[in-house]
Amino acid sequence: MNGNLGEYLVPTCADAPDIHLELLTPDPCISELGARGLSEMGDVGTAAITNAVFHATGLRLRSLPITSDKVLAG
Repeated sequence: MNGNLGEYLVPTCADAPDIHLELLTPDPCISELGARGLSEMGDVGTAAITNAVFHATGLRLRSLPITSDKVLAG
């Protein structure tokens, strides 16, 4: 569909819907705030970009950062 990856539109974190988090059961044994961290929330953009590269090229890159050199080498 696109001649190169420079023209390929990829979703960003700004394209993700708003996420509402609620602390349901505080656990003081975990931290002072009683909350656990959810690393998946900060990783949404990375997953979207890697999946977009895979769907555009058929190449599954397993290391970051994704650069044009890695895509061309694949």
